[in-house]
Amino acid sequence: MILNELVLHNVGTFAGRQAIDLTPPSAAKPIVLVGGLNGAGKTTILEAIQLALYGSLAHQAGRRAGSYEKYIRGLIHRGVPASEGAAVELTFTAHQEGQEHTYWIRRSWKSESFREILLVSVDGRHHPSLASTWNEHVETFLPRGITGLFFFDGEQIEALADLDRSRQVLASALAALLGLDLVERLATDLSVLKRRHRGEHVPEGLRQEVEEKMQAVTLSRQSEETAAQAERDRHSDLERAKKLFHEATEAYRAAGGELLEQRESAEAKSAMVRASLTQCEDDIRHELSEVSPLLQLDELMLQLANQARDEEVARQNAALIHELASRDDAVVQELQGADVNSKAIATIREYFEADRLRREASASISEVGDLVSYAVVDGLRSGSIPEARRRLQLAIDRRSALKTDLDQAERVLVAIPDPEALAPLLRVREATRDGLRKAEAAADLATGVAGIARSERIKRAEAYEAALDKAAHANFAADDDRRLVDHVDRVRQTLEGLRVAATTRHLERISSLVLEALGMLLRKQQLVTEVRIDPYDYTVSLTGADGHALPAKDLSAGERQLLAVALLWGLARASGQPLPVVIDTPLGRLDSSHRGHLMDRYFPHASHQVVLLSTDTEIDEDAYRRIAPKVGRSYHLKFDGDRNATTVRDGYFWEQ
Repeated sequence: MILNELVLHNVGTFAGRQAIDLTPPSAAKPIVLVGGLNGAGKTTILEAIQLALYGSLAHQAGRRAGSYEKYIRGLIHRGVPASEGAAVELTFTAHQEGQEHTYWIRRSWKSESFREILLVSVDGRHHPSLASTWNEHVETFLPRGITGLFFFDGEQIEALADLDRSRQVLASALAALLGLDLVERLATDLSVLKRRHRGEHVPEGLRQEVEEKMQAVTLSRQSEETAAQAERDRHSDLERAKKLFHEATEAYRAAGGELLEQRESAEAKSAMVRASLTQCEDDIRHELSEVSPLLQLDELMLQLANQARDEEVARQNAALIHELASRDDAVVQELQGADVNSKAIATIREYFEADRLRREASASISEVGDLVSYAVVDGLRSGSIPEARRRLQLAIDRRSALKTDLDQAERVLVAIPDPEALAPLLRVREATRDGLRKAEAAADLATGVAGIARSERIKRAEAYEAALDKAAHANFAADDDRRLVDHVDRVRQTLEGLRVAATTRHLERISSLVLEALGMLLRKQQLVTEVRIDPYDYTVSLTGADGHALPAKDLSAGERQLLAVALLWGLARASGQPLPVVIDTPLGRLDSSHRGHLMDRYFPHASHQVVLLSTDTEIDEDAYRRIAPKVGRSYHLKFDGDRNATTVRDGYFWEQ
């Protein structure tokens, strides 16, 4: 089955005629992405698809309260003339008996006199007779009992993520999937038959007791229904309070509320950086008061070292000249007395005279008064001055880094909005927080009251059943009556055995499909090695990698939500129906890692057609780039506050 086109005419926030092409352009791009902010009409699209298919039988638990007429009147766009009304059209392709057919369904309503008009055409030809039997016909290719496996929202995932609450969802899904809803209805009918039959042959005294018990059961059932309705209303109020608080929080954050909450830390950081900068500048000043100024006199320090070295050499030569003259004369006399060749003596005498002249020239250098020794100057140039240069450079680099940090800290302070400017948003957020807390308390109280009413109804029903049994066993007028009651009990036991056997037969395959889906979704590949669904009470139990039971409470919230998705995925695959998947609020409160697993491993493979209804915070720019290769079509639901109307535009949020 392929959903081809959805047309909304004055439905919800959609004013006028808005058409959405849902046909994937190719099998490689099965995802149709519809983006919109909260209140723009995403949930209306999910409801409209089910409404077109099932009409008054559609499951609209999210916003439906009261009668179908009340629901439809609330769905018609505000401000629409009474004579114009609203309509939903759905075009889809389905296979019937091996042939492909294109269906077109249109449901329209007018608010002036509520009446639903259903039109159905197949392959372009209108079928009035098919419109009159449409509720039966649609069950042949899209049974209403399994739509929850293919059309669902974040609330359904939240319910399945709570394994205690998931048993009811699993029970109804498996019953529809395996056709066991017929068995349940038959068992209920048998109970009614038995109850009626037993009541027909009760003596007057026992009959009065049975009547009183029956009235008590009726009153307790009415109380239970009232409490259940109140519980649903309070939970609806809770969802609205959550939405308001989320929107107020997002508005406060968008206006810079998070920066305002960081003011103290930002001011402290700025003060700390400023103090460090002051200390660094003091260190630089101290460094400049010692050896560092000599860094500017490299050439002069070299000249000073050379001068000091030359003066030391001159002083040494001046001290040696007189001694060398006496030594040279003595050496020449010794050589002459030793009959050395006169030419050699002349050469030696010339060498001695040249050496003395060189030393006399060196000793005649002009001196600078009070000049320090060459060793001192050389020590400054090779040790103290380079070390001062290193310390000064480190201090200058640190000052530059601190200046950058100070500039950044001051920019953060400048960006922090004025507390008075955010005061209205903060008051709204606090008010919505208080409203959320009150709604949570009211929902908890309503749940408690509903539980008490349910327990009281069960208690009175048991008393009623006991009274019936007492009356039935006290006086059965005929053997036929007794056999009928006995046979009813046997048939009910047989039906229960049939239900358990049929469920057990299929649960092994379903559990393996759920485990396979869970393995694809979880980032911890060996976290769960086995999934079992109890055929009696539909409890889901998990086995960890160590072979021991893995309690659901040991899973994180994100992992429980992925388990819920795996349950839906596994059940959908077990149905064997090639149906499209439509998901409203697909990512819920998952962290980035778990969201990535859904985007990579679930959305592209959930079905041959996957319609995602998302906000810009669920599938943001990074997430969109991640699934873009699998997106065949994308739309943006643009809400105009002035017109109080939503229009459908091509392209996701960032593709406008």
